[in-house]
Amino acid sequence: MKTVIIPVGGMSCAACQGHVQRALEEVPGVERAAVSLLTNEASVVYDPAVAAPAKLVAAIVDSGYEAEVRAETSYVRPAAISIGIGLLMMAAMPWAGHGNRAWNWVQLGLTVFVMAGPGRGYYVKAVSGLRHGNTDMSTLITLGTGAAFAYSAAALAGWVHEVYFEAVVFILGLVLAGRAMEARARHQTAAAIRKLAQMAPAAAWVWRGEEWVSVAVEAVAPGDRLLVKPAERIPVDGVVEAGSSAVDESMLTGEPMAVAKGVGDRVAAGTLNGSGSLEFRATAVGAGTMLGQIVRMTREAQASRAPLQRLADRISAIFVPVVVTIAGVTFGVWLWVGGGAGAALQAAVAVLIIACPCAMGLAVPAAVMVATGRAAGLGVLFKGGEAMERLARVDVAVLDKTGTLTAGRPAVTHLEGDPQWLRFVAAVERHSEHPLAQAVVHYAGGLLPEVTGFAATPGQGAEGVVEGRRVRVGRPSWLGVDSPLPVAATVDGMFALALEVDDPVKATSAAGVRRLGVRTVMLTGDRAAAAERVAAAVGVREVHAGLLPGGKLEFIAGLQREGRVVAMIGDGVNDAPALAQADVGLAMATGSDIAAETAAVTLLRPDLLAAADAFALARATVRVMRQNLFWAFFYNAIGIPLAAAGELNPVLASAAMALSSVSVLANSLRLGRIRL
Repeated sequence: MKTVIIPVGGMSCAACQGHVQRALEEVPGVERAAVSLLTNEASVVYDPAVAAPAKLVAAIVDSGYEAEVRAETSYVRPAAISIGIGLLMMAAMPWAGHGNRAWNWVQLGLTVFVMAGPGRGYYVKAVSGLRHGNTDMSTLITLGTGAAFAYSAAALAGWVHEVYFEAVVFILGLVLAGRAMEARARHQTAAAIRKLAQMAPAAAWVWRGEEWVSVAVEAVAPGDRLLVKPAERIPVDGVVEAGSSAVDESMLTGEPMAVAKGVGDRVAAGTLNGSGSLEFRATAVGAGTMLGQIVRMTREAQASRAPLQRLADRISAIFVPVVVTIAGVTFGVWLWVGGGAGAALQAAVAVLIIACPCAMGLAVPAAVMVATGRAAGLGVLFKGGEAMERLARVDVAVLDKTGTLTAGRPAVTHLEGDPQWLRFVAAVERHSEHPLAQAVVHYAGGLLPEVTGFAATPGQGAEGVVEGRRVRVGRPSWLGVDSPLPVAATVDGMFALALEVDDPVKATSAAGVRRLGVRTVMLTGDRAAAAERVAAAVGVREVHAGLLPGGKLEFIAGLQREGRVVAMIGDGVNDAPALAQADVGLAMATGSDIAAETAAVTLLRPDLLAAADAFALARATVRVMRQNLFWAFFYNAIGIPLAAAGELNPVLASAAMALSSVSVLANSLRLGRIRL
């Protein structure tokens, strides 16, 4: 199966979104399709042996929409023209009046110009939709403005008395203005992702033959040896083979502190190198880099459909026919009570215009889009709105120990002896593959001296000559040293130092546990004593040790049988079964293994504070979704009766309709600034 992103033009409400999605899902070979009203894109998973992008584009066009995106400023000029003409028509009323036939003919010409020019798209979409049996926002606008225009034309023929040409022009102008404001809001919500995608440099220094050569980053292949100079951005993902530096990874993880990088450490495309030079081997390029995957996952999340969206979709599917019926009844009732054809038409048109389901269609996807963009800036990737909704309902967080609460690799935690010999000891350990040796090298940092005569004794230690000194490092018993610490070293036969090596608790784990705000349980395959030590350090009271992956899965299933909503937070490697079983899986990302496929949320900052941010943002997002849906429903519940009662004229109704959409977007944009 393949996935393709197709730009879609002409969508204006939730019904449009549903029509495009159904049209794509009906194409043979399409497994699933997700259409985003905010990004104006369709993400389609299809079988290339059966379907092709050309067929998908044709299906979109056949359903009455365009397979291209209009420029985000394309609504501004049509809106300005329409509103300008409307203001001119209103300004001329005092001296021209409704009874001036010459002026009414001028109004007819101006109205036809606006309908055939700036507003043409709504009529084309409505006609095309009706041919396919679809109704949406364009249908309501076409019926409303068409009825007002027809009534006004009848007045010119002398059949009725009033004209509503200025209402037609203003309605189209205000609707277009609302779309322009929506486009601007969409631009703001997508700005962070666009900026992220542009972080990778255009060129890279690559070793070619006997020299470093600057080549286009597209020419870099996995396995190439690259050089990144001080203050340059890293072009692709890789593993450091020489040099040391501090790298600013805040654009990926949201973490402001630069991260020390040395031999064996991973580096990611788009991150900013510090004052040192690094030589590294490329492991992933282009879309395969961590940066490329972040952009892809965020776009897919923004195109996904949250469960709350299904409620809006079901209502939108029947909304337009119901509104048309209400408008017809309104027209008939006004005539029946003797209100006159003009008043009846005005009330019916106001019902059609104010009921446009724009706000309802934007309520959930707007919140999802802003939240996923904010999350990416915090180093959190959601796979979609559904993951956010589930995470907001979690009441038990199950935590892995190794790699989640702890660093996940041995680290030097204490030194006894003379630290001046640390560089000598690390120089010897650099040639050893033992995990404890690598911990010593990492602890020493910086440039290390050369070693000659290196020799290793399996299970005991290693030795070599450093700057003329015989250095031996390993088990204290092998060296004849009396020390309780696991690693000791001698220089020229004399005790130099001893080191404590452990898997340390991450500094952020205790604060992360507190901020999660739910019941926490630690599950680990480690010994009970080690598990209890870590649990005490981070504030977790419930611990289950000695569990294999299957045991973790069964424990989570037991919680779910009790009615609990469970989140599993693990390192995405040996926790895959538990991550899959949980209602929401949160995987700590490490290097290029950006996320376990089973996890719904990926944490680029590998600590529990990132998980706490994910929990807090999910709760805030669901609150905003519910607020948006409430106001969208409330707006229609109040607006339609007022319009039917004649309390709203069509121009005010169109302004209110545009304002409702903008208010939903404005409320959603708060998520970009909300404090977690």
